[in-house]
Amino acid sequence: MSIAVLAQVYDEVRRLSIAGSSVAPGDFRLKKLIAPLEKSGEKAPVFKKVAETVSKVVESNEATSAEALLDLSTLINAILYTQGEVGAEGDLEPVEKIGAGLLPKRTPASLMKSVATALTTTGSGRLELLQESLAQDPFPDPRLLGPAIDALDGSYYEVGDLVEQSILPQYGKSIVPIVLEKFDPKGGAGDARRLSLLHRVDPEGAESIIHKVLEDGSSEVKIVAISKLRDPKSVSFLIEQSKAKAAKVRDAAFSALAEINSEDAAKYLIERMQEKGHLRTVREGLKSRHPKAVKALLDEVRKAWQTLLDTKESDKKAHEAAHTRLVTLLAALEDRTDKGTETLLLELFPQRAAITKAEGKNSAKTCSDCIMARMAQCSDKTRDRLIAEHESYEDYELSMAAQAALRQGTPAKFYETFHVYLENAKTAKTKKRIAQSKAETITQAICHEVGAVYHYWYHIINKEREQEVIKQRDKIDPRWLDLAVKHENMDLIYALARPGHSSAHKKLEAELKKRLKAKKVDYQLMDVVSAIVRSKHPDTADLLIETIRSASKRGTSYYTYALAHFIPALDKSALPKLEALLSELPDGEADRYVMAVAELKNRRN
Repeated sequence: MSIAVLAQVYDEVRRLSIAGSSVAPGDFRLKKLIAPLEKSGEKAPVFKKVAETVSKVVESNEATSAEALLDLSTLINAILYTQGEVGAEGDLEPVEKIGAGLLPKRTPASLMKSVATALTTTGSGRLELLQESLAQDPFPDPRLLGPAIDALDGSYYEVGDLVEQSILPQYGKSIVPIVLEKFDPKGGAGDARRLSLLHRVDPEGAESIIHKVLEDGSSEVKIVAISKLRDPKSVSFLIEQSKAKAAKVRDAAFSALAEINSEDAAKYLIERMQEKGHLRTVREGLKSRHPKAVKALLDEVRKAWQTLLDTKESDKKAHEAAHTRLVTLLAALEDRTDKGTETLLLELFPQRAAITKAEGKNSAKTCSDCIMARMAQCSDKTRDRLIAEHESYEDYELSMAAQAALRQGTPAKFYETFHVYLENAKTAKTKKRIAQSKAETITQAICHEVGAVYHYWYHIINKEREQEVIKQRDKIDPRWLDLAVKHENMDLIYALARPGHSSAHKKLEAELKKRLKAKKVDYQLMDVVSAIVRSKHPDTADLLIETIRSASKRGTSYYTYALAHFIPALDKSALPKLEALLSELPDGEADRYVMAVAELKNRRN
């Protein structure tokens, strides 16, 4: 018996089983197989029976599709079973039980397949797919454990790091024996991630492994081991490692010392930060939160500031050393909110002009900008001081003030303070370029705060992130959107467009149609589509379908991944149009949208 056509039926049945029986009625791929099955049925009755069962699936409706698909699946599997071989040679052995045991989760087969594929293959889009899958909670599932552990060895480090930091820790201690099976102390990046994972899920159990690695591990694994040391008894060893020639080993040792709440560690870090020179080798140690180390750090900033003021630019070597030292120390103030840091920043802020002058002609205001960035992070008091002088700032300084104002959480006040920059960009009669540049600065500050504009199709957002975007958008004063529409500021419209704002919807629709007619599709196409979907444009479904058709005609299939992710957000009334669209597209392209259409169809609300 020739089973090629039966194998095709099997593949289509499997596809529909994964997508859900609700998409089976009228399936055009399955329909194509009826004719060859009927022709084969003239010689072999079994093919005729299969053709009849396939017809029942194609002609079914939502109420009968599940039963029809199950009948077809049972029949095709029974026929193919008779054509194959089953069993395996050898003796049966009991399977070793590891840990407390894990049970499979009720995860849709479509999600399970896409996650497993992302973990086991190469190519673009995998990181985004895995990040998005976390919102749908497919882990911990024993069926994904093997692929996830293998992904630790992947060449794309961002995927490996995500798996180590966010996916595998969900399995808990039960995975320790499995991780240890492949752990090689003298291995590379994958084994370094395994050691980090072991410490993350079982810190106490990993201690002995860490100390063993410190003796004979490879450099990559040893660096992770050093960074995980937290016992005050390890301070002397870390001090020794902090003097190593390898920069990564030094950084790991200083990072561990900064985390250990030990008098000995703080004393050593203070000694090192008081040494003369640029301090770049001890920058990780400057992050210590030990009270004595913090006080010493602030004192050193004041000394370095004065040293730079006293050093002549003509003495190039001394001037460069003094400048680098101050920059390194100021960088160590990042994310500090203590009173001592607040006092220091308020001391330095009025001295920006003098510090910039002391930096020299080629400094690009590095220290001044660093002070302002730290002030935007530190406290309400430092932020208020920073915002108060916004009218005197250049672009970067203005962006720091805008970020500080946004962080203060007073939308109306932010609008009243900064909207003038967008108005000036249109009305300025002199220094128009400067006014436009400042308007762009404010625009980007708002877009960054909302997190809605990505520009690249592979930055497509997951559901959890989309909810955060909407939450941040709604915190922005609605007058900004009115102003953006008035001045045709498309970046702001992309970020702030919301349901019911007809003027914004008109701008978005016109922008989309203009980009679809252009000779070349640029990266901002996804910004337009994202804004249309997020703002619930009345014609969202039609505009998305128009975009998909355009992408198909142009051959820009790399947009397919992004466009498919918008489909589940549509209203269910769009299903007939989407199903008609699938029948128009080439098989390869249609496959990329089938799962998304099924997700929309199966959505409960």
